[in-house]
Amino acid sequence: MSVTLSQETEVSQRLASHADGAPAAGLGMGRAGLIGLGVALAALCAGGLVLWARYGAAVFFDLLSAGFAACL
Repeated sequence: MSVTLSQETEVSQRLASHADGAPAAGLGMGRAGLIGLGVALAALCAGGLVLWARYGAAVFFDLLSAGFAACL
């Protein structure tokens, strides 16, 4: 399998275009995705704190351990 000069040039141009730290087009979540992920994580944490405050630590940990045991 031989590599032609045009293939080498194409590869080197692709590498050089991303060498300056610019992200490749189409990769990543973007700002809206990161904000949505942050909101979802905050909602999960808030829900956990509400359950903890409502039912106490012992019941909360029992629910978590039962959930993990069901997954295994």
